Amino acid sequence: MNKTERIQTVLSGGIPDRIPVMTHNFLMAAKEGGISMKEYRESPDQIVRVLTEACEKYDTDGVLLDVDTALLASSCGADTVYPDDIAAVVKDRQTRSIPEITEHLRKLDLASQPRIALYLETIQKLSDWGKKNDVFVRCNADQGSFSLACMLVGMNEFLMDLLDEDYEEVLMELFEATLNTSLQMHKLCYEAGGNCTSYGNSSEGCSVISPALFRKFAKPFETRFASAMNEAGIPTICHICGNVEPILDDLAETGCRMYELDYKTDIRKAKAAAKGHFSISGNIDPVLFLSGTPDSIRKEARSLCDLYRGEGGFMIGPGCALGPDTPPENITALVETVKQFG
Repeated sequence: MNKTERIQTVLSGGIPDRIPVMTHNFLMAAKEGGISMKEYRESPDQIVRVLTEACEKYDTDGVLLDVDTALLASSCGADTVYPDDIAAVVKDRQTRSIPEITEHLRKLDLASQPRIALYLETIQKLSDWGKKNDVFVRCNADQGSFSLACMLVGMNEFLMDLLDEDYEEVLMELFEATLNTSLQMHKLCYEAGGNCTSYGNSSEGCSVISPALFRKFAKPFETRFASAMNEAGIPTICHICGNVEPILDDLAETGCRMYELDYKTDIRKAKAAAKGHFSISGNIDPVLFLSGTPDSIRKEARSLCDLYRGEGGFMIGPGCALGPDTPPENITALVETVKQFG
């Protein structure tokens, strides 16, 4: 079983020859490749170079393509900052009203946006490399409908609006627009050549909103999104930050093929809820990769291998993006452990 087949098997609910490994390492890869984040975000060739060099160095099964968490939101008109030395970030305070944002999204052609066009070119080049080397390419399409709405409105204002009944109707209209925008983005990414797409609905986790708010505002649109992706034959992965234990049964009902979870969610509880419904990616703490030792990584990876060996339903890696200063030996320890015990 080659690397692409290994991850495809897990995404489709099968049992691979061993647990696959993928890391969310664009920040680390850029630093190891000797370029700034400004140089990284502006050049498809540089992005492909540093990500493929990292994949070859650590011998991971897949490459996770990411530019920054502002790619989609900035292309949707969000006020964004572009530092030279760190990833682009959307400003906390946005200037447009919710109706203005919604109307803009209804008319938006993502493919015509410069940053999206650059990203699609990158996908094409990276996918060509992946096919030649039997490496799985996961293309991050940035935010799902809930988190995209959050970024476009601004976190503080958005969370307050969720609690105000007077905003319910305009929020639902916004979610309709962000859902359609997200669908457009995923289809563009998949058509450009990725093996799968992925997205973050980080702000819908229970570390940010209550289960009740998740079920009212997030779950319906995530379910519709998953249904559309499955109908289109596009495998996708959803990342949620924080603790999702109170909504694990809800995640089992959305139809999403794989959820990427971080260390705050008990992996055994997640495994029990996911069985027969979705696969899991994760869930080693990125801080452990940054400040831990190779032995601590081996211990954590071995525990996950013992939990999932021979069962399928799992892809191992950090539960979120790795920092740029992550020690290389910790990634090596992860891959070596999985190859031995996965």
